[in-house]
Amino acid sequence: MSMSSRIVRFAAALPVLLFAAAAGLYGRNADGTDNADRGKVSKVVLDAGHGGKDPGCVYKNCLEKDVTLSIAKKLGAMIQKKYPDVEVIYTRSTDVYVPLAERGIIANKAGADLFISIHINAATNQNARGTSTHVMGMDKQGKNLEVAMRENDVVVYEDDYTTRYEGYNAGDPTSYIMFSLMQYAYQDQSMKFAEIVQKHYKQDLPMPDRGTTQEPFLVLWRTSMPSVLTEIGFLSNATDRTYVTSDKGQTEAAEALCEAFGEYKRQVESRANVVTQEKAAQLADQHDQEGILFYVQLSFLDRSLPANSRKFGSYRGKVIERRVAGKGYRYLIGGVADYQQALQLQREARKEFPDAFVVAYEGDRQLSVKTARQQTGQ
Repeated sequence: MSMSSRIVRFAAALPVLLFAAAAGLYGRNADGTDNADRGKVSKVVLDAGHGGKDPGCVYKNCLEKDVTLSIAKKLGAMIQKKYPDVEVIYTRSTDVYVPLAERGIIANKAGADLFISIHINAATNQNARGTSTHVMGMDKQGKNLEVAMRENDVVVYEDDYTTRYEGYNAGDPTSYIMFSLMQYAYQDQSMKFAEIVQKHYKQDLPMPDRGTTQEPFLVLWRTSMPSVLTEIGFLSNATDRTYVTSDKGQTEAAEALCEAFGEYKRQVESRANVVTQEKAAQLADQHDQEGILFYVQLSFLDRSLPANSRKFGSYRGKVIERRVAGKGYRYLIGGVADYQQALQLQREARKEFPDAFVVAYEGDRQLSVKTARQQTGQ
């Protein structure tokens, strides 16, 4: 069966798998938290591609692993200087081999808010040049699989790679598609950062813009945060090679990435601040109202989440938090005096939250719905 035929056949299974990924089966940290819920970008993992026994692309005695490490270290120093509130973590800071899966594990254990894997491209066509940035995923036609296959197949350096990567089969396109689903929960945020990166490359680097794509890179597999793999030029192209192997080129590439990081950080934190202000206003409005009010409870959690958490689906930014002492936090919508209106809210909410139900409060005191209806004559 041809590669294209296998991709098309496998695509038929995507809706179910995507639903599972969206339901949160993959994007969680060891402590159960969701990085997207934090509303801050305070930890970034920089991953210098390849290393040790894996040189990456090799042209004219230039090794990809050396270039990526130099850019990563320059970038890390810039971020630490410009954003002292940010912790920079390296998957490698020397010339050592780090398995692809281990790189994501490092990021997850650190509770990172962003993962940047730095690479240099290569092609048999030596005229090919420019920058590109990729997120975990698969476009409908399975384009550019060759790039992902080349980057992924370094797993053969690992003796137990078929076990470590849970059935991944080097050279099998269906393996790449399956692994492309693992970061689905962070795809939108990852793509936003990728687009910012390409914008700054285009502004600041003397290389063509090759854009952003979705590719099934194993190094992004299981990273529980927005993650990208960026390719800064082609070692196989003489012009790009001269630039990225120079101190000037590496410094400018790091500066472009640092600017992109700063823009992304500002966007994320600004958006979180707006939502927090909206939530405070909502709570204030509810406290200003007197009498018994009906709400619809979407979730009950053992930890506090910002109103813009992914957990709240289309109700992001609209939920009201009620703390239950010693137990956890209720997340509610509504706050209406009309019980029938609350029932309508419940019917709508159950399209996303099947277990949603009506609750009642008088001020900060919870009442049974029966009591609330009796006291309000409903």
